[in-house]
Amino acid sequence: MSDTQYAEPKKGLFYYLIVIVYVLLAAFAFLVSTERKAIIPLFPTIFRHVCDAGVIALAILYFLVTAIKTRIHAVLDLAWLWSIPYIGIALISLMIWILNQTDLNYIIRGLNSVGSAELTALAVACAIWIFGKKAVDYTFYGAVIAVVLVVVQVILDYGFADFGRQYMTLLITFTGKTGPAMKYMEFHDLAQGLGIFLMYYMWTLKKNLRSVLLFAASFVCFSLSLKRIVVIALIAGLMIGWFINKLLFKKRWYFLIAFEVALFLGAFTYLFLIKQGYYGTVMNWLGINTMSRDAIYNYYSGFFEISPDYLGRGLRFIYTHTSETTDVIEVSKNAVIAVHNAHNEYITYFIELGFFGFIFWLWSNSWIKLNGIRRRYGWEAMTFTMMVVVYCFITYLTDNTYFYYSINYVGFVTGGAAVISSRKAAVYEQNIGIRWLRRDERSEKGE
Repeated sequence: MSDTQYAEPKKGLFYYLIVIVYVLLAAFAFLVSTERKAIIPLFPTIFRHVCDAGVIALAILYFLVTAIKTRIHAVLDLAWLWSIPYIGIALISLMIWILNQTDLNYIIRGLNSVGSAELTALAVACAIWIFGKKAVDYTFYGAVIAVVLVVVQVILDYGFADFGRQYMTLLITFTGKTGPAMKYMEFHDLAQGLGIFLMYYMWTLKKNLRSVLLFAASFVCFSLSLKRIVVIALIAGLMIGWFINKLLFKKRWYFLIAFEVALFLGAFTYLFLIKQGYYGTVMNWLGINTMSRDAIYNYYSGFFEISPDYLGRGLRFIYTHTSETTDVIEVSKNAVIAVHNAHNEYITYFIELGFFGFIFWLWSNSWIKLNGIRRRYGWEAMTFTMMVVVYCFITYLTDNTYFYYSINYVGFVTGGAAVISSRKAAVYEQNIGIRWLRRDERSEKGE
């Protein structure tokens, strides 16, 4: 059942004005996420959430003008599934903060992160409600504008010849030894979102010009900000999707359980290697350059114990710690670096949420999302969300991407589009609508 079976409203001038404003909001939000000067001045990252509020305002305006309720129940349901992890870790942190009598500065930073993520989830829900699966394309247009603006700035600074030469070197060598132009294109936040766009357009690729152009554009944008871990995450996500589609339906349930078990075992094994100091040894044996992450992980291994009685330190503890401490990390006999973020979400959320809080973090960001979508919309809808989950958990290995704006926005919008495009989505929406209608009728009768 396609998205068009939702009986889409006619698209007039007002609709296309909404589209234009949305694309511009997305472009500005993603441009801010690059943290790069690009023709216009560099804005603080808080402006991303101003854009989120703008998208929500667009949805309110759209409803007031059109009074359309298409997809609204399914979209609200998705927003709730996306919100469960954030609400849960906020409540867990609240208990930790009370027990530890935490400083108010920690608490404000933690709640700010959760509130910002919730705002992003609601903005994406609003975009999907207005545009349906087209929300992916319109969001991607915004990302393209952001990338193009940065590229123009880089060409102005370094020249077209240097830019082209360094870009080709990056594609051929797949290393960071390219030059300052490509170094400038290493987006702090947007790169992970561009990887999900590429995965989505590869997954939905069809034999028509528009589909091919979207795939090509997503590949170029992604390759301009190439990151090794994102390439690995992209490949793993596609492989998971391919494997699920090859499985018989009765075997998919067992695969989902096996995936969850493997995620938990893998996460705790990974933490054990770090805690025991074996991480660097394993990486050296594999010939992987950790870029000093082994030293960083060794430093943070002193902040936690892998034990059920480890309660945690509360959300954003590490962020606050790095801004206040004067500690340094020894990366070699002759070199030290200042303490900064753990570059690892498994360490981060074990330290901050504790043993059982970390279990909730794993469970809510995998099983709750995946099984919730499977039960309501079926395996077809769940497959791409599972690809995104795998993609995200791989990026968590080397970067603090959990609260990154772009990976969440793009992950939500592509996963949401896959859900509402599934065959069961319109049926689910219709059934919910019928139940609400019957409830309203009973209310009118005084029952």
